Amino acid sequence: METDQSSIQIKPGKGLWMAQHSGPHTSELIELFGSDRLPTAFDSSTPKEKVIAALRKRNPGFRVS
Repeated sequence: METDQSSIQIKPGKGLWMAQHSGPHTSELIELFGSDRLPTAFDSSTPKEKVIAALRKRNPGFRVS
């Protein structure tokens, strides 16, 4: 596994899907938002597969799961 590849792991949150970030970009997110776990624009009723597909499209080069 590449340790320097950016990744996003989708996790359930309160009403929204959350995106847990890891990789080289993470320190910038923490500096900007104070966390590496950010809310997505997807309601928790959206199927996980649909959220993953949309985030993969918007984040080329990221591993999204």
